[in-house]
Amino acid sequence: MNMATTQTLGEANSKRPSVVSEALAEALRSDQAEEFSAASPYAACLMPLLKMLGWHNYARELVESLPHFAEQFDLIDLRNVLISLGYESAPLKTRIIDLKEELYPCLFISQSGEIYVLNKRTDYVVEYFDSRHQKNVCEDIFHLKGTAYVFTDTHPTHGVSNSGVVQGDWFANLLQRFRQMIIHLLGMTFIVNLVALAVPLFIMMIYDKVIAAKSPDTLPYLVSGVAILLLSDLVLRMLRSRLIGRVAGRLDYLIGVETFKQMILLPPLFTERSTVAAQLSRLKQFDSVRNFFTGPNAAIVLELPFVVLFILVIALLAGYIALIPLVMVLAFLLLGFLWMPSLNQKILRSGKARTDKQRILIQTLNGREEIKAIGGETVWWERFREVSGEAVMSNYQTLVSTGVMSSIAQGLMTLSGLAVIAAGTASVIAGTMTIGALIATMALVWRVLSPLQSAFLSFSKFQQTLKAIQQINQLMRLKVERHTGKSGLMLANMQGYLNIERVSFRYGPDMDPALLGVSFNAQPGEMVAIVGNTGSGKSSLLKLVAGMYRPQGGSISIDSLDMRQLNAMDLRRAIAYVPQETKLFRGTIAQNMRLNNGLATDEDLFAAAREAGVYEEIMNLPEGFETRVGDSTTDRMPPGFLRSLSMARAFVSPARILLLDEPGASLDDESDRRFMEQIKQLKGKKTIIMVSHRPSHIRLADKVVLLEKGSVEFIGPADQAVEKLLEAAQ
Repeated sequence: MNMATTQTLGEANSKRPSVVSEALAEALRSDQAEEFSAASPYAACLMPLLKMLGWHNYARELVESLPHFAEQFDLIDLRNVLISLGYESAPLKTRIIDLKEELYPCLFISQSGEIYVLNKRTDYVVEYFDSRHQKNVCEDIFHLKGTAYVFTDTHPTHGVSNSGVVQGDWFANLLQRFRQMIIHLLGMTFIVNLVALAVPLFIMMIYDKVIAAKSPDTLPYLVSGVAILLLSDLVLRMLRSRLIGRVAGRLDYLIGVETFKQMILLPPLFTERSTVAAQLSRLKQFDSVRNFFTGPNAAIVLELPFVVLFILVIALLAGYIALIPLVMVLAFLLLGFLWMPSLNQKILRSGKARTDKQRILIQTLNGREEIKAIGGETVWWERFREVSGEAVMSNYQTLVSTGVMSSIAQGLMTLSGLAVIAAGTASVIAGTMTIGALIATMALVWRVLSPLQSAFLSFSKFQQTLKAIQQINQLMRLKVERHTGKSGLMLANMQGYLNIERVSFRYGPDMDPALLGVSFNAQPGEMVAIVGNTGSGKSSLLKLVAGMYRPQGGSISIDSLDMRQLNAMDLRRAIAYVPQETKLFRGTIAQNMRLNNGLATDEDLFAAAREAGVYEEIMNLPEGFETRVGDSTTDRMPPGFLRSLSMARAFVSPARILLLDEPGASLDDESDRRFMEQIKQLKGKKTIIMVSHRPSHIRLADKVVLLEKGSVEFIGPADQAVEKLLEAAQ
């Protein structure tokens, strides 16, 4: 490397953020994993722990599992990395001597803060890795107390297939992880309700024992006892709120992360034909689950089972008067049964109207220039006005219906209170009930009806939550692409021979075939152009080769290896794919180029940029490879430069097959000439499959495949294919 390049590399490194995650990634890229010890003691334990767990997979997976932009690497980061690599962990407070041998290897943190990786034990010593001294030690440390983190390998074993399909109810299985916490919450709620009983009983004793007997001597003791109970009630409610918040936070994180992971691992066919607004709306519906646990509804659900307890106490104090709150419970149920269907229809209409409004807003933001270019502002404004009117009207009707329900519920509560007073007064006059018991009964009746009213008014939210849970379960039951295989080993020495044999594909059962019996092959280093009219299946075929879709008939093989045997992620990383529309994500140029190869060094980035003919332009930018893209600055960059960046990103992976989808789109003459020079240099080095409509590009190909309505019309020299295209155009 010359001096100028060395200086550039140093400058590029100096501009990187000094974060631990980037330092760890650089250590892996340069094959210097021993530098992990300099990051933190937990980072020092990562490689020894993986070695003992038997992890011998790609360093690339480890790079991708590292936390992004982390200022430190702590225990949480270590456990998250291991979970991403297929090793779940559970804490266990114990002494080393009590730790069973089958639980080794494990991570052990002593009470004094030492961090060890326990490898194995004998009757006399323990072999462990000491993170402080960075070495393996054999010593007698059986006496140490602390927390051991034991690991479970979640990778598929022999005889167990990894279908990628979640069995059973995913959300119910998730709640099982919080079973102990839920039991604790119910226990705390039970104690809180017992304490709540103390206040009405205290009032009854004051009226019946203290005032009636004119005995104030016992008053201080009663007040002191009730004060202690109320203080305990306050503490318990605070602890319960913290525990509910903890459960809600963990559920929110797990649901968000797992549903996002599921969506991003789904085959493109499941998602790409759904609009952005529809997908955002679906994800937003999942927020109702989080709102249920973070709002007051979770506490209402915890309180409802104990309504029976209060009704029983009312029956003990006031006899038949307990029938009044029981009748009110039945009245709430009947009202809900009659009113809820109409309210649900209004809620669905309101939700659809909000979705339509959100969709048109997204369309406006994405196509604002086109709207102004065609002078469609008035028409578009009128369309938005109609959608907004529907959203306002449907929301108004929902609010009116909810308000009526609230008024009826409040009226039922008031009516029940009056009924209890009337019946209780008659009982007091008849001498079958004391005044203190009447007042206590009134307090208990409100205690029964208050959660019932809240649950009744929140019933629609409960339904929304249940529907969201059903949608989550449906999403998690979808089969994702295989991503835990090791087929990358099969592709390590790929030559680039591609064979497509009678491939057929359609996007849906009710749609015409996009491809029908397509067959051709490409020799290593050969360039094949795929041409045809719009809708002939060119891009669909290219995406099939890229592994975005799976053929429903026929086969696609690479170096005589059927693509269906390969891990989808490894396949896409082994094939460089440059889509028709260039997408750069928010981050630096270097981060964008490393998306499909996290192990790429700076030298790899420079080589890929040179191969794409964009190295000099990148270095002329003020911050070079650390220039941020993916925001408004990208719109000001020339289309040719962006296309070259997209190609450079594809070249970072050492792929032998290059797929180009309409590479001439949006290129000016100068950029197009530069692109053609790049293709000429690549010919013979990579197998190139290109979709294009430009005759100048087509003539670069060694052979051309002409598609017509999804079938192969012609395979032969480029000049003959161009003539056929020109004849068809005339």
